[in-house]
Amino acid sequence: MAKKGTALGALGALLDQSLVRIAEASADARAYDGQTIHKVADVWENNTFPLFHAATAFTSIGRERRARAALAWMADLGLKRRSWMVEQAEAAGQPLEQILPPPVAKPLHTRDSRGRVRPSSMPLTAEAALELGTDYDLAATQVRTLLLERVGTRLSGSLVLAAPRRYDGGLQARETPELCLSLKDVTHVSFDSDDRMGVALQCGTEGIVIGVGTGGRLRATSGTAYPADPAWHLSTAGRAADRRTPAREAQTRRTPERRRPRPEGAVLVAARTLHSVMLGIRVVRYAHLADRVPARLLAGALAGAGADILAAGARRGSRRERAFRNLVETWIKNGGPDLTPWFTDELRRIVSSERLPETTKAWVEGITTPGATRPHLVTTPDLDRPLEGELRFAKYTAARTRHETPQDSFAIIVLAHPPTEQNSSNRPWRLRALKVDDVSRFRLRANAFDGPHGLRTVGEALSVESLVLGHDALNVRRRKALP
Repeated sequence: MAKKGTALGALGALLDQSLVRIAEASADARAYDGQTIHKVADVWENNTFPLFHAATAFTSIGRERRARAALAWMADLGLKRRSWMVEQAEAAGQPLEQILPPPVAKPLHTRDSRGRVRPSSMPLTAEAALELGTDYDLAATQVRTLLLERVGTRLSGSLVLAAPRRYDGGLQARETPELCLSLKDVTHVSFDSDDRMGVALQCGTEGIVIGVGTGGRLRATSGTAYPADPAWHLSTAGRAADRRTPAREAQTRRTPERRRPRPEGAVLVAARTLHSVMLGIRVVRYAHLADRVPARLLAGALAGAGADILAAGARRGSRRERAFRNLVETWIKNGGPDLTPWFTDELRRIVSSERLPETTKAWVEGITTPGATRPHLVTTPDLDRPLEGELRFAKYTAARTRHETPQDSFAIIVLAHPPTEQNSSNRPWRLRALKVDDVSRFRLRANAFDGPHGLRTVGEALSVESLVLGHDALNVRRRKALP
């Protein structure tokens, strides 16, 4: 086991702490935190193989050197990633600040491959509101997307606004740009999809107030804004940023990830399995699948994997191969019958897509369960319709034309609800994701997120015609009845 205060120990602890955070964020449907689950799982898309590379170096000095390089690569993504790493490592009892290289200050704006300055996310302040109002016609703006989500006990949100330019966008002006507003600690929501034209921004020391249409309103403690506009470099704000942004050749870029040899044998099988688990958990970013991803079960199956990988990697030769085989078999055992089909399917994919020694292939064939498998990491949702629920997530997207292709409106609702089976009062609450296509009306008030409400739905189990939560706190209706 790696010593406390070492880079290798911190790297393994980051994985273990990530699994703990995922398990905590998915343990109770009434406190479900999809943002945290997605953010934490996403870390390991590009950092799983560096972990295994560090754990399997020939000497302890080599393992420590590789771990330092892996941590530096992980932290180089930005100051938020670095802060998250330090915080999580300290929570696991592993000091990390002194191990990482000093943070590098990066310019506010960067340039694309053509040398054009690009926008960046900025805090929503009075100055930012003035800047946006100078370059975009807020009175003619339309809400394209409204999203509200419970993140733990707090309510966060976002708005995507179709905002006509006040400046000449040239050849890039074919489609209306979008202003993407992110809000933290939302305290008030009143929105009606029939009243979504025109936006007013008021930002001050007491927070943010966003007026929508004639009667809509959102309040939040803080937020950020980002103009998704390919012609932004021609705007008033873009031209000002261009004058103070270094040339592209002079900007510091992220150091490319070093190329490393592919792991072999059972080490490769374990690395691919862990990587696939994290990618599968990350699917919760698609809210309509939130109730179908067994994040808690997967995190529980791999609990302690960081320390176990370091211990197995410190072995040599056949002992290392045997240790990683035991580790994979332990994950399958911990997953139980609910996850065995997925592990079986994943191991078979690894065997078919990777160059593995015949002895490793024979081992995989011996531990995979014969019979049907599941091609995707999802579970079958409960089809019984709940009679009450706590709102965890609500998203409305208006109809639009993108790249000359019409797209219908839709709404996605995620609820925490008590078990629907009889005599199941002791069972935990569950998540339920519902989708309404071709929405004719979407109305939402903040009290929809306050505790459990009665739920009334019409239509199929997975795609409904209408949904009403509480006393009209949330009301979603489809334009046309399902056949």
